[in-house]
Amino acid sequence: MSKVSEILSLFKEQLNNQIKAFVDGESFENEGYGFAYWYFRNIRSMTNIEAKDQICDGSGDLGIDAIEVQDEKVVFYQFKNPAAIERSIGAGDVDKMLSGLGLILSRKHKDIANSELLSRLEEIYSFTPTGYRVVIVSSSLAELPEDAVVKLNSFCETNSGAIKDLFQWEYVNLNDIHNRFYAAHLPTLDATIDFSLTRPPYMTKIGEHETYLFDLSGKDLASLYEQHGESLLQQNVRMFEGDKGTNHAIAQTASSNTESKNFFHYNNGISLICDSAIYHPFNNILSLERPQVVNGGQTMRILHKCFKKGTLKSDVHAAVRVITTSKNKDFAANVAVNLNNQTRVDNTFLRSNDPRIVQLSHSLSAHGYYLERRAGEVEAMLPEEIEELENRYGSPLLEHVIPLKDGMQAYVATYYGDPQLAKKDPAKIFTDDGGSFSKILQSDLTAEKFLNAYRLSKLVSNEVDSFKKLKRKRYSNEKERKVAYSTSIGSSIEPVFNDLDAAVPQMTIFGIALIYEKYVKMLGRDLKDVLEDLQDNPEAIWSAFIDLINAKNALNVEKGWPTILKSGSFYRDSVSYLKGVWKEPPVSG
Repeated sequence: MSKVSEILSLFKEQLNNQIKAFVDGESFENEGYGFAYWYFRNIRSMTNIEAKDQICDGSGDLGIDAIEVQDEKVVFYQFKNPAAIERSIGAGDVDKMLSGLGLILSRKHKDIANSELLSRLEEIYSFTPTGYRVVIVSSSLAELPEDAVVKLNSFCETNSGAIKDLFQWEYVNLNDIHNRFYAAHLPTLDATIDFSLTRPPYMTKIGEHETYLFDLSGKDLASLYEQHGESLLQQNVRMFEGDKGTNHAIAQTASSNTESKNFFHYNNGISLICDSAIYHPFNNILSLERPQVVNGGQTMRILHKCFKKGTLKSDVHAAVRVITTSKNKDFAANVAVNLNNQTRVDNTFLRSNDPRIVQLSHSLSAHGYYLERRAGEVEAMLPEEIEELENRYGSPLLEHVIPLKDGMQAYVATYYGDPQLAKKDPAKIFTDDGGSFSKILQSDLTAEKFLNAYRLSKLVSNEVDSFKKLKRKRYSNEKERKVAYSTSIGSSIEPVFNDLDAAVPQMTIFGIALIYEKYVKMLGRDLKDVLEDLQDNPEAIWSAFIDLINAKNALNVEKGWPTILKSGSFYRDSVSYLKGVWKEPPVSG
């Protein structure tokens, strides 16, 4: 077996283990749901709540396992996790998906689609998408069957009509998943690199930081990537995007008999940051301490690929800029953000090294919790690192991990008081460009509040997950379903029964916001005390859910639940109404 195949086989084994852990830990119905959840958490960088909101896998899913809205484009997913790494997905699976999409486009799906799929589609119908994409994700190395490719091409061409590329499709295999996962999760390079230059670099110092400008050959850059790989690109923030678009153009120029000499002029070049840099004029060497590529990672990957294929031309050169940070993490983070702000990247990563986030991490550690500032940190830890933390906390590490994005989402919905931002626009939590990052961090955010908000979201999310499993069971009639719901929920559900299936699966964020509003803001209780009560008696969680349903009915809101559970005005109107009807809480003070 080749080295690449060995690596991918190990990754496949790791992936299956993680999927199984998710299925067991989250009590998912099957491994298909677990694979979709893993993908959204690890590849799409979603929170626990966000990931679950996308998934509609199960009976009545019409071959569509999840639906995501990306920049006003609708993405339909199908996930396949075959047991064998070489096994292809069946053409029949693609047929089922395309048939389901046909029913959806013709609005003939309502009588056979499950409630999660109906909820996801209701959200889509509330706006006009700018495009659609069909994504098939398979944890195998096999190609799509040829007849499936033909059918996908035909479906997209037929449904695009006069609008070119309105429908597109993509196949993501195990190698693609591996590249995207490890581009974001490998450890940071901790080394000194020497660049042997052909001429002295241009150097300028403005303020406290130096900048060096010079050029390197494509071969030198490819060799640098060959030696250090993704560990050099951890702050580049852009994962490899495949051999399409700009990357394809980079490869063409680097391999061209006529244009390779102009690569320097056509390409934006490579930007690095480092703690410090020393130029040695006698041997013309520039030494960089702890360097990281913050822009140009795509170029380095493509040059390396061309070099390995033997197509990289010897006259290819690229511009290189080195900026010294003097170990100023705040400055380094700002450089990474500003050099990448022309392209869409995950804002959570860009803010993971913000000094205020680092300080929050230290404060949470004192409370016995590990803040995972960047998705995948824990999975990338060495065994001795995990052992050290577990010895400190006295129990398995995963019991003490708080993902940054999940915790911030919960804090924003509660103490910060903006459930719409937390539910509808969580990415804006981590940006000041049209977002609220600095405002949130200046809103009396403490480790204890952050921790309590996260604990509340976990309790509420657990009740939502339990309900999802309950409603997927097969019942002989509606009376039997009502009895099962009433027994599990422990509250009078008769007046709201018809709304439960549509409302509850997406109610986590507004639910925690309402619980905080009622018990902390209105009744003046400490959230930590409320959490202790909720752990023993979750009926108050269901009381909040039922309150929201009653508020919708009392306010005569006609829009569906997927829409109003992202609406700040609906939440505020509901709180205003409920303040007039709330009585003593069902948990003791």
